[in-house]
Amino acid sequence: PYCIEATSYCVFTNAKFQGPNRGVSIIEANSSQATAVLASTASLHVVSSGAPEVGNESPPYQVQDIPGKGKGVVATRKISRGEVFMLDYAAVLVDTQMPSRIKRDQGRQLLREAIERLPAARKILDLARSSLDPDNVPAAEDVIKTNSFQVDIGGKGYMALFPEIARMNHACKPSALTRFNATTLSNTVTAFHDIHPGEEITISYTPFGLPSTSRQALLRQNWGFECACSLCASPPNELAASDARRKMIADLGQQVLGLVEKGSAASMKRAAELYSEVADAVREEGLVPHLGAHYEVLGRLYIAAGDTKKGAEMVRRAVDEGKGFE
Repeated sequence: PYCIEATSYCVFTNAKFQGPNRGVSIIEANSSQATAVLASTASLHVVSSGAPEVGNESPPYQVQDIPGKGKGVVATRKISRGEVFMLDYAAVLVDTQMPSRIKRDQGRQLLREAIERLPAARKILDLARSSLDPDNVPAAEDVIKTNSFQVDIGGKGYMALFPEIARMNHACKPSALTRFNATTLSNTVTAFHDIHPGEEITISYTPFGLPSTSRQALLRQNWGFECACSLCASPPNELAASDARRKMIADLGQQVLGLVEKGSAASMKRAAELYSEVADAVREEGLVPHLGAHYEVLGRLYIAAGDTKKGAEMVRRAVDEGKGFE
């Protein structure tokens, strides 16, 4: 490992992770934690069902210039709803507590070393940067801040950089979603809906369900840009209606929890009625690729209310909705 004597943090690198052109670096204070993660990657080679090995097959997308956005990812053929079309692996993992525990210049030194130790260092440093003062912010720091996402590994938070996924731009109503696997350090990308040739492929950088003001604040703070996606750029009345639906989803969700705690058949019936409204609003907002989980909850609520016929119907709908997203 590469360590800075004045701190407890070190860079741990497996330069052969997922082949000669990838590798992974972990910045961690707890050497046993980093060693355990690296040990698990030593012989790890994962092929996700339905996902192409990045670099081994011609992917159904390409990186190209997007007006007003820099680079972006565009589909080169139809990508069907539910199709897993990208498989990427973490290249850099940074303990989320690091910035508050060491000096900035020490952190910058560790970030630079973490990237430079990787075979894909040049590819990573060519990723987008968002600093308003690029001459005074090192490339490694700027790239990690601009392109990483928080993940959980063994109950601990890390900022994770996925070089291929990092090329995807944000949209509040995205066309794809990511799924991180902490065991394999892999991230798959699945089509939210049918994506057509020439269409830009987008993901959401923010948690689903946030109102527009919260989304914009989070994007400015963490990624340094103001969102101008189709939802955020929609007419004020449409954006207000979207925000109202998202608030209603949160409010009704709390009411449903309160009714469930009461436990009576009558309260369960009312909970099912309210949750049905939640499911309708979630569909209208496009917050999930399918309503399988919501119909499953509805099924349980109706069964608890004594309506087994309606409950069974909801369970069947849950199964049908989830087809293609197993």
